[in-house]
Amino acid sequence: MGKRILALLVAVLSGLAATDARAEWFADLYAGAAYTVRSDVTLIVRPPGLDFDHTFQDVKWDPSPVFGARLGYWFDALPWYGVGFDVFRFNADIPMQTVDSTIVGIGPTPATLQKIDVAATAVGFDVVRLRYRGERWEPYATAGPALFRVRARNVDNGELTTDPATDHAWGYKLGAGLEWKIARDVAVFGEYRFTHVAAEPTLQGTITGTSVPARFDLDTHHVVAGVSLRF
Repeated sequence: MGKRILALLVAVLSGLAATDARAEWFADLYAGAAYTVRSDVTLIVRPPGLDFDHTFQDVKWDPSPVFGARLGYWFDALPWYGVGFDVFRFNADIPMQTVDSTIVGIGPTPATLQKIDVAATAVGFDVVRLRYRGERWEPYATAGPALFRVRARNVDNGELTTDPATDHAWGYKLGAGLEWKIARDVAVFGEYRFTHVAAEPTLQGTITGTSVPARFDLDTHHVVAGVSLRF
């Protein structure tokens, strides 16, 4: 499904570019830091006929580097409006911690959640991209859906295997930045963005061998800087 959506977007971009040969294309490379805010993590434990869902509340996620690349263009007829797509990656690992937890809604009681590594790769579709064209400085804002690939791997929780699990889910990306032109076709920029995705990678239980989906939200603040080329 994700490949079909990406192919469709590329086709739309190509068609739009064909109708406006003077459109201004741009390509960005960037890196920075990502910080995922606390959220609940639910292990869905449901052997046949039973329900032992275990929710760890207000779980802390480790910050991580983020890096990516973006491609798009600004319309010549509407120079303040553009579109594009953005590929980026960051981690949101769960460190060992003791938090309140509930089992089948009973609790909360303190429980220790051991380390789980989580990595997210996303393709963001900037269906709205706005800018104010200054002589040297150019503020801009972006918004659109994003397709996430979320990979989780248990490290130290004894009731789960260490086999990795992957989920694909739709979320969204919002951003705002400031670009500074250092040459006619080269600029540097700084940007803040916020991303959201609700993921559910399916881990495996060591005792029962049953599937144990891990349900959580990744609400992540990103601060990045990079270089932009115009062509």
